[in-house]
Parts: sequence; C-alpha cells; structure tokens
Amino acid sequence: MEVVVGCYEQMLLGFRLVEGGEECKLEPTFTDNSHTGCVKAVASGGHVLASGSTDETIHLYNMETRTELGTLLQHDGSITCLQFYDSSHMLSGAEDGTMCVWQTGTWECLKSMRGHKGGINSLSVHPSGKLALSVGKDKTIRTWNLVTGRPAYTTNIKQVADLIHWSPKGDMYAVVTGNKINVYRLETAGLKCSLDAGRRVLTMAYITNTALAVAGEDRNIQILNVETGTCTCDFSAHENRIKSLVCVRDHRSDAGETDLLMVSISSDGYIKVWALKTDQLEKTPTLVAQHNTTARLTALAIVTTQSAEPKLSTTKTAQEKKLPEEKEAEQKTEKRKNVKEKKGGKKKLKIKN
Repeated sequence: MEVVVGCYEQMLLGFRLVEGGEECKLEPTFTDNSHTGCVKAVASGGHVLASGSTDETIHLYNMETRTELGTLLQHDGSITCLQFYDSSHMLSGAEDGTMCVWQTGTWECLKSMRGHKGGINSLSVHPSGKLALSVGKDKTIRTWNLVTGRPAYTTNIKQVADLIHWSPKGDMYAVVTGNKINVYRLETAGLKCSLDAGRRVLTMAYITNTALAVAGEDRNIQILNVETGTCTCDFSAHENRIKSLVCVRDHRSDAGETDLLMVSISSDGYIKVWALKTDQLEKTPTLVAQHNTTARLTALAIVTTQSAEPKLSTTKTAQEKKLPEEKEAEQKTEKRKNVKEKKGGKKKLKIKN
C-alpha cells in the first residue's frame, strides 16, 4: 500500500507502508513538484494517480512506471475534487462550476457538465457508475445521470454543503454542512438520520455501510453509527485540524476479514495509519505507523498493489478518424488541448532512496 499526499507547498509526496515486526513504517518513495499552486485533490484508479490544484490543472501519473502521463486543462478554476470509477473513468469538479467525465487511457473528456451557479465543493459517484451527486456554493445538491451525461434533478438546501458521499452499497448518501452530517435514503430521498459532530467537519469516509468516520477542525476522529444516530468512538488522533481520511482493506500478512486500515492526514504535517476491526468499532483504533512530513497537508489518496492497470483504448475516436486538414483547422480554433504532454518526453518522479 502506498500513501500519496498533496500539500500547500505545491508538492505530491509518496510513502509506502512497510511491515516490520509489531510496528510498521511509512518509507518515502517519491516527490513531485509539477504543480504551481496548492494541491487540493488527489485520487487513484488502478495504477493511475491524479492530482488537482489551484493552478487549474490536473496532473496524471503512472504509478507503475513512475512517470508523469500529462496534464488535463479542461477547467477554468481551481480543481476541488477528483474521483475514479472502476479504473475506466474519472470525474473532476472545480471552482468554475463544471464537472468533467474523463475516459482513462485516452483521457478524452467525454462530457463537461455545468449546473452549479458557483464552485463545486464535492462530488461522489454511485457504486453502479450510473449516477453522481455534487454539492456546490449555490446551496444545491445536483444529481447527474452519467449514462446520458445530463443533470437529473436539483435539490435546494439551506446551507452550503462541503462534502457528499455515497454509502458503499449505494442505498444512502451523506451530506456535510458545517458540523452536521445528514444521511439520506436513496429510495425515498428522505432523511435517515442527522448527526452533529460538534465542530466543522472537513473530511468523512465510510468504514462500513452504516458506519462513518468523520474529522475536522480539531484533533479528534469520530466513528458514527448511522443506524442508531450515535457516536460509537471518539479519539484524539492529531495535534491540529484533520484534513482527510481514507479507509481501505488491511492487506498485511496477519490481517483478518474484518480488519481495515484508516489513514489520516493533518495540518500538523503527520500521516497516521490506524488499524481497526469492523465488528469492534467501539474500540479506539490502534496506531500502526506515522510519519512527519513537515508539510501542510491538504489531500490524500491510497494506491494499492492489488489494483489493475487501466486498459488503453484500442478504438479510434471520431477525432482520430478525421482528415488531417480537418484536424488542423479544429486545433487552431480550440482554446487548448485537453491533455498537454510534457516537453522532452515523459517526466520521471523523483524517487526516494
């Protein structure tokens, strides 16, 4: 398992979780400073890593060959959120109010959808890949039909929502506004439960279909039960605000079926890895590894060795089938290309020895 973080210092940092007796270590693997602005979003799909920044670009990396693939230039605002679906597609949201659907491999922008009258704060793809939800500064929740590439409907809310996430089974979704987490049923669109974290929530991650880990403007992580509407565990994790949480299966050699790893990052510069069991969520998770990056961390993604590399498309697009003269004429009228290749060939990531 490799942990990749972004920071205010415009860098990406990579760390591999290495087993070693009772304690694990986070060993540095690479650094990259391709962005010219704060890194606000990081996501992984298969062996592809994507990072979005206030410089309005999305950078792509092949984590298997350790090379940079290129840069996506579709958005006209800071990139706020990225999510892969099934290693075949990626969605991006930005301050320009647009949400783009990308096909991995070719990195063609299949659809650029505009609906929000302001920046997009968060997006989430349904496990089926047919729907997506987004929240923005216009105090709305937008539902998108990804099959047709069109908006389905809009829900007005009283406050600006900061985060939105589908549950693992896709039968519920959670919306964060300030310090409140509202969980809705998909079937009825009715409110299932409302939880108050007691402080502004900056990140949340589903542990199971009915358990949420949330954290934000203090040093604690809370584990909430959406069935009972209660907090089952509340523990001190960092010395400063917690910026991101990610939960993944524990693939260590001694891990069981109910074992998970939760990774947290904070403005205190620390990356921490916690071990927990899904059938014992009332117990405080065990700290298994930590590393002080000395950077102001902002975004987090996990690259797992179990992921498969996305397959490159072998079918020609309509653009590829056009005559050279037509291509040249269209390229001259385009504002810019979707993918900008690095000059001088593919750039290698700076590997840490």
